[in-house]
Amino acid sequence: MLRRAISSHVGDLESARSLARRNIDVFLDAGVDAVVIASAGCGTRMKEYDHLLRRDRDYSGKAERFSGMVKDIHQFLVDLPFEPPVASLDYRVTYQDSCHLANTQRVTDQPRRILRSIPGVEFVELPNASKCCGAGGTYTITERESSLRVLATKMAAVQETGADVVATANPGCVMQLQYGARREGMAARTVYVTDLLDEAYALEGGQGAAAG
Repeated sequence: MLRRAISSHVGDLESARSLARRNIDVFLDAGVDAVVIASAGCGTRMKEYDHLLRRDRDYSGKAERFSGMVKDIHQFLVDLPFEPPVASLDYRVTYQDSCHLANTQRVTDQPRRILRSIPGVEFVELPNASKCCGAGGTYTITERESSLRVLATKMAAVQETGADVVATANPGCVMQLQYGARREGMAARTVYVTDLLDEAYALEGGQGAAAG
């Protein structure tokens, strides 16, 4: 899915539209009820297929239907609702809002609810959590110096929290924050929110599923 988002990030809308049509065909033919996305950038683009293909007479209706099926994984879990873990994780955790998730999908509370549901996790808010970490799709490549300055500010905020773990919701953010920790010599590790949920479930013998 990442390639679909990246195509539009760099302005290649024709490739983005072509890839969107392929996605729509595959998922609608599969007859699924929801398309659950664990990448904030990809989820944002897929929720916007209706806009991307609004002038396509063959796909505009399909795209509107498809976009309504797309759910960010944190949204999906909270809406189910998910069953909180029983096992405890002894971590001090902070959360970095991925720009696409917070600013376009407006998903901010759900990741925090998941983190707070894990026994033993001490959740501490990150100062300016909604400000970009400097990843920004291809921004780390096209505007590297600026990206690194933004990253340095972000890592200083992480250090201020004293967190053992930084949780986030997008592959670019994960890679950027992991690099930032290595660059600054910080021990804090960066993971997806769902990684921590999975870790807690695994500690209780693989138990933990959606409440039915």
